[in-house]
Amino acid sequence: MIKLIGLNLLPYREIERKKKLDAFKRFMLMSVLAGIVAAGVVWFLLSQAIGNQEDRNQLLKTNIAELDKQIKEVEELEQRKREFIARKEKIEELQHERFQVAMMFNDLNRIMPEGAFLTHIQSNDGKTYNLTGVALSDSKVAAFMRSLPSTGVFSVPQLVEIRTEKGVQKFTISSKLVNKASQQGNK
Repeated sequence: MIKLIGLNLLPYREIERKKKLDAFKRFMLMSVLAGIVAAGVVWFLLSQAIGNQEDRNQLLKTNIAELDKQIKEVEELEQRKREFIARKEKIEELQHERFQVAMMFNDLNRIMPEGAFLTHIQSNDGKTYNLTGVALSDSKVAAFMRSLPSTGVFSVPQLVEIRTEKGVQKFTISSKLVNKASQQGNK
């Protein structure tokens, strides 16, 4: 008899294909499930991160609003401080000016040479004064002009006018007040 080479007539190829197809379907199902789980985990983590960031943003907004209030309060305090300093400086200026007139008259009386006297003192702006007076001679006017800066109140004077009337010299001298800063520097 002839020996047949072991032919297998069973549909083993189909059975192998079916097993591979079933394994592939199981693998695909597991991959889909793993993908859904991974997507769910990623969505959950992103939701948590977004929630945390929104909480931080809200906290920052609250703190920024509080700081804005504090900045506004500081600006109001700075404005009040500037107003207070301006009032203080004005008061100091008025205090200085209050005594300045008395010092001016005292110094003018002290430096006025014998044979000369003032008849009129005028100021339009509070800084430049016109001193009008009479003297027996030009030398008395010159002596008065030389001694005027020594008062510390007046700067170097300028002779505006001098004329002779009825045997006396009528004169007008213009002089500015010394700056307040330079007076304080001399003290």
